[in-house]
Order: sequence, then structure tokens, then C-alpha cells
Amino acid sequence: MDNQFLNKLLETREIKNSLYGVLKHNFLYHSNKIEGSTFTTEALALLLDKNVVTGRHTLDDVQETVNSSYVFDMIIDSLGEKTTHNFFKKLHSSLMFNTTLHSRSMAGIYKTIPNMIIGTNADIAQPFEVEPKLDELIEWYYNQKEITMSSIAEFHYRFELIHPFQDGNGRIGRFLMLKQMLENNLPVKIVSWDNEDLYRNSLSLCSIGDYTHLTLYLENLEDFREVYKMLWR
Repeated sequence: MDNQFLNKLLETREIKNSLYGVLKHNFLYHSNKIEGSTFTTEALALLLDKNVVTGRHTLDDVQETVNSSYVFDMIIDSLGEKTTHNFFKKLHSSLMFNTTLHSRSMAGIYKTIPNMIIGTNADIAQPFEVEPKLDELIEWYYNQKEITMSSIAEFHYRFELIHPFQDGNGRIGRFLMLKQMLENNLPVKIVSWDNEDLYRNSLSLCSIGDYTHLTLYLENLEDFREVYKMLWR
């Protein structure tokens, strides 16, 4: 993890409008927007920097947006630490705190009701399959000799196919991708809501053993480190 970008990211954590804040804003804006958040980039900045809510939003959207800010910090705090079932559940519990899902006792626990990815015919894991399939995924990931963008694409696809939580799987999956990129000194790719259809299509074209489309999608995204190199070099 010892690299110039990460060092500067950690150094600027408490400094407004610096590398840490810019990455946080960009990542949260796009990841939340993909899931239907109505926050504009300006409204998100006001919420993150001044705790001011502007515009018309559902209570869940406001709460999940606030929560996602804390989850981002948790991801940074966890760099270098192995992902576990407890870690997955902690992320989800924090993301869904005080939301409708939380009130239904579905935050921070694996799904108990079969779910699906809307708009696809993907064969999603059943609730009883979640833990063993995640065990396989974690073991596979940490047995890799080298983590590449292809490794991250495979992990992301397999995680989404497990779809371990009742809701919020896409956001948790993208948080995990960010962690993996930062930990392995890889280009930092932010899945953009501007090309959400391409992202979803790339996922749908993958299959177990073939993650080419998602790998190419990630590789073709801009590297955040290059776009904002003036903030850290």
C-alpha cells in the first residue's frame, strides 16, 4: 500500500477541497446516482461539507447518502485489512442505518428472502448459498498471486451474482472495488452513472469464467489518479 497517491490521500483526509474530498465526492455521487439518488453534485457537496440538505429527496435517499459518506471513510480505514463476513455486514449495516431496510431488520444481515437483479435473467444465489459462496470468493481472491483489474472485475461480478444482501449490493460491491484498487496501487476507476447502461451491460455479458466485458469496461474508464494528478504529484 506504500504509494504516493495513497499517502497523499491519507494526508488530506481532514482538508476540504483536497484529494480525499474530491475522490469521496466523485465516488459517492456516481455510485449513489446509479442506484437512483436524486442528489446533484452541488447538493451532495452541501450535504457532505455543510450538513445542509437542498432539493427534493426521499428520507431514505438523504439517510443513505449521509451513511455512504461514513462507509467511504470505513473503506479507507480498512485498507490493508482482509475482507470477512463481519466486514461485509458492517459496511451494509452502516449504509442502511436508519433507512426503511433498517426498520425491517434487514440491515447488516445476509438476505433471508430470494432476490434478483431487475432487468436481468441472472441466476442469483439463494439465501442458503450466500455464506458458502462468499467463503469461496474470499478464499479465491486472497489466493491470487497478483491482483489485477481482471481480478477485481471477477470479484465484482461474482459478488453481484451472490447478491448477499436484500438491497444495496451494487453500492457495497463498488465500495469493495475501490478498496481493492487502492490496496493494490492500481488505477482508480470510478463507475460513472453517465455510462450506467454500459456498466450494467458489461455485467450482463459476463459469465462464470468469462469476465472480459467487465474487465474491458473498467480498463477503459478514466484513471482518477491521472485526472486529478495536480492534487497529489
